Amino acid sequence: MSSRISWLEPQEQLEAREEQLREQINALSDAERKTFYHEQSKLIKDPDNYAVLNYFFLGGVHHLYLGRYKRFFAELILLIIAILSFILGGNGLGIVILIALCGYELPQLFLSQKIVRQYNEAISRELYEQIANTRLPDHKSK
Repeated sequence: MSSRISWLEPQEQLEAREEQLREQINALSDAERKTFYHEQSKLIKDPDNYAVLNYFFLGGVHHLYLGRYKRFFAELILLIIAILSFILGGNGLGIVILIALCGYELPQLFLSQKIVRQYNEAISRELYEQIANTRLPDHKSK
């Protein structure tokens, strides 16, 4: 996915990108638009699912939902280190890691709608570009 997700992006900027993409999609032929929406329905994600995964499961499971495997493994490893620290008696390290993970995860929980909208916009834009780039050039006879 080429577009990065930013917690700090203004809502208006995201809405402007979404509106621009809608206009571009509407300019596609009927067959291309049908293909776009059919493929998009397979790729887009639900913000509520992302939020539930973030809320109920520790270790970054919600990152798997968006295909962010490196983030998932990093958080899972940190969680395992924290748990092992508690088991082996190094509670200070475990607490610090858990506080850091919570500090990183809470904003993602509260911003889940925005994060998934950004993800869906980026996925939709990539799909649009694939469809638009496979289009045959217009050959107008003179």
